[in-house]
Amino acid sequence: MKRSMRAWRSVPALALALAVVPALAQQPPVNTLQPPPRMAPISPSSQPRLPRGVDSSRDTSLQTLNRQLDASSRRVQVDTLRSQIDRQDRLMEADRAQTDARRAAAATPADSARILQDYQARRATHEAWRAGKEAQAQRLETIEIPPPPPVNELKPAIEPRR
Repeated sequence: MKRSMRAWRSVPALALALAVVPALAQQPPVNTLQPPPRMAPISPSSQPRLPRGVDSSRDTSLQTLNRQLDASSRRVQVDTLRSQIDRQDRLMEADRAQTDARRAAAATPADSARILQDYQARRATHEAWRAGKEAQAQRLETIEIPPPPPVNELKPAIEPRR
């Protein structure tokens, strides 16, 4: 008798579990690949003017630091371009040596001429690439660093408290 009562107690729990399964199956699957909804960008509020005598030297030092970082970043880019050019020049010099060896070992003058023509095509491609990289480095070197921001108005001397 007790067993049958226990069995009947679990029937509602089983029925409830079976009722939830079709409800879950009817829900559309959640697509996690969709990007999150876009939010309006937050625009920075305009900074209020500082009262006279307020020290804003931090602002100018931050701007100076940003200018220095920009200049050093350009120097690093120019150095990277120069090292790329040097590396490719060394590779072209090695290619020239290999081409000369292959031309010397060529069976016929026609093969030698074809090898030379292939090398000249690679050399022309390299020269065009090199000219582009040098122009890019030149542009980075000649970019004017923007002038420093205008000096703030003169601050009146702060009088000591009496």
